[in-house]
Amino acid sequence: MIDLRPYQHGAIGNLRASIGAGNNRVLLQAATGAGKTIIACEMIRRATDKSKRVIFIAHRKEIINQTSGKLDAFGIDHGVIMASHGRVNNHAVQVASIQTLTRRDKPKADLVIIDECHLSVSASFKQIIEHYANATIIGLTATPIRLDGRGLGEIYGDIVQVVPMAQLISEGHLVKPRVFAPFTPDMRGIKKSKGDYNATQTAKLMDKKEITADIVKHWLGVHKSENSRKLQIHRKTIVFASSVEHSKNIVSEFMAIGISAKHLDANTPANERDQTLSEWRDGKFTVLSNMGLFIEGLDVPAASCCILARPTKSLTIYLQAVGRVMRPHETKTDCIILDCAGLTYEHGFVDDAREWTLNGKVKRAKDDVPAVHICEECFAAYSKAQHPNECPECGFETPTEQRETKHADVDMVELTKDVMAQIRAKRIKRLEVGKCKTLDDFIELGKLRGYKAGWAYIKWNERKAWLKSHGYDVPMEPTE
Repeated sequence: MIDLRPYQHGAIGNLRASIGAGNNRVLLQAATGAGKTIIACEMIRRATDKSKRVIFIAHRKEIINQTSGKLDAFGIDHGVIMASHGRVNNHAVQVASIQTLTRRDKPKADLVIIDECHLSVSASFKQIIEHYANATIIGLTATPIRLDGRGLGEIYGDIVQVVPMAQLISEGHLVKPRVFAPFTPDMRGIKKSKGDYNATQTAKLMDKKEITADIVKHWLGVHKSENSRKLQIHRKTIVFASSVEHSKNIVSEFMAIGISAKHLDANTPANERDQTLSEWRDGKFTVLSNMGLFIEGLDVPAASCCILARPTKSLTIYLQAVGRVMRPHETKTDCIILDCAGLTYEHGFVDDAREWTLNGKVKRAKDDVPAVHICEECFAAYSKAQHPNECPECGFETPTEQRETKHADVDMVELTKDVMAQIRAKRIKRLEVGKCKTLDDFIELGKLRGYKAGWAYIKWNERKAWLKSHGYDVPMEPTE
């Protein structure tokens, strides 16, 4: 038997109250690390004590196997409905793959639990929900919002929120991420499809030699910048790429510098996928890059670095991806988010306070909008309110007025919980840069801001490179 945490008991009490109030379809929002499977197993135990029949439904083999293992830990006899699975399925409790369940005779159930229920609006899940119209249905998810941004109110009548992610971090159930944002891709002109960026255009934008090489450079830069922390240099790393080819190219870049890496995608044979995951868990290689596989369901607590290389408008994809590396493990004291897709700027910090609803709108408390100060020596980002005089990472004394961040070999920007309002102010400030048309303009602006002379030349070269890459005429160099 597994002992439940106080908030898990509270979640079950709130679920029972909602059901008692007449809601037979309730959504349980449980952030990564809150233990939603544990909560589900306790609900199943209580249901079986009352001779109820239960079916737990998921869409990935990894989730099926993890849930089956948790039920064993609770001492609950159960069957598994999944192709090629050898476990008998004549018990009152069943763990079922949605793909297999839709093709087979469906067992009776008084309680239906749907994992990753933000997928509930798909045709296969709707078919199951309609079949079990007379049962109590509980949906579980960390992100109760569809990938296209719409809510789940058409399926569920009530929502129960378990615990904020910030509380999970403070209580040690998750590790606090250190966020580095080396660059933000320019998504202007990228079309939208079903609420997200067009996949083909996004992949074309991101899958460039200079970008994939920069991803690896910045990954190495993180390790260089943390030498004083005496952490292992080869963090177990997972990469979320923009396409299959992008993922493979990132792997090639890592391999080229001697860092062991492998790629997986939906077309990888099941036995090869299982073997690769097992090798990664066992530490036989460092970097696992994937496309579209491990947004949900991957449970490798030793993983401590997440590379975001897929721009997305989906808050669900962002939070689920980052959640893969936030679970505690004896080998780590923190985790690193290397955001090469601009997702922190797009969606905020993962542990921001969010008020979830069934209509798809996610509210963030205004008081929680952080303000960022970027150290111009080591490129860490931190709260100036907490550290007014020096950078907590390298001890660099902060100037009275922050200077424009410049590119360097270690172009890291660590974003902490307290810090994002200055980012907005900085973006407004960059509008001044956008008005500069000549090198002399940049030199004059640099003087006004008190920057070193080299800043103007860096910005001038960046402007020319951008114009050239986008097919515009490059201005003539000024003559003496």
